[in-house]
Amino acid sequence: MQRVARFAAIPAGRRAKWLFLLLWLVLLVLIGSQGSKMFTLQKNSGISNVPGSAESAQTEERYQEFPGRKHLSAVVVYHRDSQLTEADRKTVDDDRAVLARKLPKGEVPAAEFSRDGTTAHVDVGIPVRGNDLSFDETEKVTDAVDAVERTVRAGEARGGLETAVTGQAAYTSASAGVMGDANVPLFLAVLLLLVLLLACAFRGAVLWGVVLACGGFGMAVAEGVVYLLGKAAGLTYTTLSQGLLTVLALGAAVHYGLLVTARYREGLRAYEDKHAAMAHALRRAGPTALAAAGAVVVTLLCLTAADVTSTQALGPVCAVAVLCAVAVATTLLPPVLLVFGRWLLWPDVPRPAADAPSVNGLSADGPSADGPSAEGGASPRAAGLLRRRPRAVWAGCAALLGALALGLFATSTGLAADEGFSSEPQAVAGQRLLAGHAPGGTGHPVTVVTASAAADRTLAAVRDTEGVTGARKVAEHEGRALLTATPTAAPGSAAALDGVERLRDAVHAVKGARAVVGGADAVALDTREAAARDRALVAPLVLLALAVCLGLLLRAVLAALLLTGAVALTWAATLGLVTAASGPVLGFEGQDPTLALHSLLYVAVLAAGSTVFLMSRIRTEHAESAESGGSGSGLGSPEAVLRGLAATSRVTFWAGLVLAGVFGALGLIPSVPVTQTALVVALGMLLDVCLVRPLLVPALLLDAGERSWWPGGTPERTERNRVSGIPRPRSPEPAETMSGDLDV
Repeated sequence: MQRVARFAAIPAGRRAKWLFLLLWLVLLVLIGSQGSKMFTLQKNSGISNVPGSAESAQTEERYQEFPGRKHLSAVVVYHRDSQLTEADRKTVDDDRAVLARKLPKGEVPAAEFSRDGTTAHVDVGIPVRGNDLSFDETEKVTDAVDAVERTVRAGEARGGLETAVTGQAAYTSASAGVMGDANVPLFLAVLLLLVLLLACAFRGAVLWGVVLACGGFGMAVAEGVVYLLGKAAGLTYTTLSQGLLTVLALGAAVHYGLLVTARYREGLRAYEDKHAAMAHALRRAGPTALAAAGAVVVTLLCLTAADVTSTQALGPVCAVAVLCAVAVATTLLPPVLLVFGRWLLWPDVPRPAADAPSVNGLSADGPSADGPSAEGGASPRAAGLLRRRPRAVWAGCAALLGALALGLFATSTGLAADEGFSSEPQAVAGQRLLAGHAPGGTGHPVTVVTASAAADRTLAAVRDTEGVTGARKVAEHEGRALLTATPTAAPGSAAALDGVERLRDAVHAVKGARAVVGGADAVALDTREAAARDRALVAPLVLLALAVCLGLLLRAVLAALLLTGAVALTWAATLGLVTAASGPVLGFEGQDPTLALHSLLYVAVLAAGSTVFLMSRIRTEHAESAESGGSGSGLGSPEAVLRGLAATSRVTFWAGLVLAGVFGALGLIPSVPVTQTALVVALGMLLDVCLVRPLLVPALLLDAGERSWWPGGTPERTERNRVSGIPRPRSPEPAETMSGDLDV
C-alpha cells in the first residue's frame, strides 16, 4: 500500500495544495449550492415510511383514484371542567363561522358535543392531495393548522374554557415543527460545552474552529450530493435524515481531523519544513482513515436492504456524509493548515528540538513513535492488570455490559401518537382534552377500499368489528367503494393497532370484496412489522459486513470476530440501559420501532473507525518489534498491544467524547425517537472510549495471543520463521498500510 500512502500525501505538495483548495471551492459552488434544496425532498408523513407492498400503501394508492378533494382532520376541541355554558356554545359557533371563511376549500361541519356536556369538537378538514405529503404540502398543512390555532386561540384560557387543536393534521404540523421546538438556552449551553471539548481535543484556541469550518464545507457538499442522488433515484428523506447527515458529516470530519492533526504535530516536531511534516502525517494517517471510512461505508450501505423506506435512504445519506468527511480531513484540511502555517496550532505550536540537527528538512532523530500520537494510554495500574490478568479484565467488562443489556427485556416496542413527543404540543394537549368525551381516534379515521359489489357486506363487517365506530360509505368510483370509520382507541396505541388487525381479518373474510385497510393506525402497524423484519434481517447483515471488513483489513479472522462481538455487546448494553431508563427516568412510554436498528448502525460505524485505528497501530508495534528483533519477552505481542493502546488512546478518546457530545446535542430535539437514538449513540460512544477500547478489546487480544491474528499471523512470528530459515512474504515498509500495517 505504498502507492496509497504516496497518493495520500499529494495534498501536502507546495503547488498541489492550491489545486485542492480550488477543487473544493468548485465543488462548493457546483454541488454544495444544491444542498439547500435537500429539504424539498423530505417526506415526514408515516405513509412514506412503509414499503409499497404494505397494505396501508396499497390502500393509499387506491384511495388516490377516487375523485374529489382529500382532507386531513384538524379537530378543534373545547372543554370546560363543568358543563359548557351558552357563551361557550356561542364561541364554538362563532369560531366555526370564522374558520369556514378562512378555509374556503376546507370542510367545517357542525360541532359535536359530548354526552356530559363538558366537551365539544369541530372536525375541520384541511385540503390535501393525499396522505403521502411532500415538503411543500406539509408546509401548507402546517400553515392551515396555525391559522386554525390562531382563530380559536388554542392554548389560551378563555374564561375557564380550554381550547386545543388535535387530529391527524395537527400531529403532522407538530412533527414538522419539532426541530424548532428545541430548548434554545439548553442547546446553546451544550454547544458551548462542545466548543470546550473541541478546544481540549485539538489543544488549540483556533485549530478546532478551522477543522469545524472545513467540516462545514464537507457537510454542504454532502447535502448537495444527497439532494442530487435523491432527485435521481427517488429516495425518501425525513427531517431525521437531514439532521443525522449534519451530525455525522461534522462529527466524522472532527474524528478524522483529530487523527491528521495529531500526526501533523508529530511531523512538525521532526521536520523543519511544514510540507514535509504534512506529507508525513498524510502518509501515516491518510490510508488508515480511508480504510476506516471504507469499512464504515460498506456497513452503512447494508441499510439499503431495509423495508422501512426512511431507514433504507439513511444508508446512502450517511455513507455520503462519511465519504465527504474523510475527503475533508485528507484533502481540504491539510492545504488549509499549510496555507495559514503553524500559528493555527497556537498555543501548543510544535517545533523540532533545538539540539536535533536537520538533514534536508528532516530532524536526524526522525519522527518519534513516542510523539504526540502516543500520549495518554492506559494508566500503569491498568496496563499492569491487563498484562497480568487479561481474562479477568475482559470477563469483568463483558459481565458489566451483559448486565446493562438485561434492560432489553423491558423493551416495549411502539409509540402511540401522543407518546412521540417529549414536550406537549397542541396536538397532544387536544388529544388529552378529548379523551373520554369522544372516540379516541377522532381525527384519525381508518379507511377501507373494497369492491363496489361487496360494499354493503364489507360495511356490515366493519360495523361488527370491535374497536371502530361510525362506519359509513363515503364514495364509489369505477367498481370500488371507499368506507371510513373512527377507531375507539387513541391513535397509534396498542389497542388501536389491535383494532386494525381485527378489522383486516374481518374485511378480508368478505368474499369477493378484495378489501384493504389503511389510515394512520394501519400505517403505524405496517411500519412496526416492517421494522421487525428489518431488525431480523438488516441487523445481522450490519454485524456480518463489519466482521468481514475488519477481517479483510486486519487479515485476521479471530480478531475481527472479537472486535465485532465487542461492538455488538456495546450496542446491546447501551440500548438496554436506555430502554430500562426510558420509563422511570425519562418518562417515555415505549421505544420507536426503528430504534434498535438505527442505534446499532451508528454505534457500529462510529466504533469501527476507532477500532481500525487502534488495531492498525497495534500491528505497527508488532512490525517494529519484529524488525528490532523483539520476542514475546521483549516488545512482543503483549507490549505491542499496550503500546498501540497508548499511542492511539488520546486521539480516540477525544474523538469519541466529541461524537458523544454531538449526538447528545441532537437529543435536545423534543422528539422521543430522536432523543432515544441520540442517547443510545452518545452512551455507546462513552462506553466505547471509557471501557471497551481501553480495557475489553486489549484484554481480549492479550488473552487470545497470536491466535487473534490467524491466518495472517503476527509480524514477530513471521520474523522468527525467517530467522529459522522458513520463507516468508516480503515485510511491509513502515509506511505501508491496510494489507501491510495500518498506522495512525
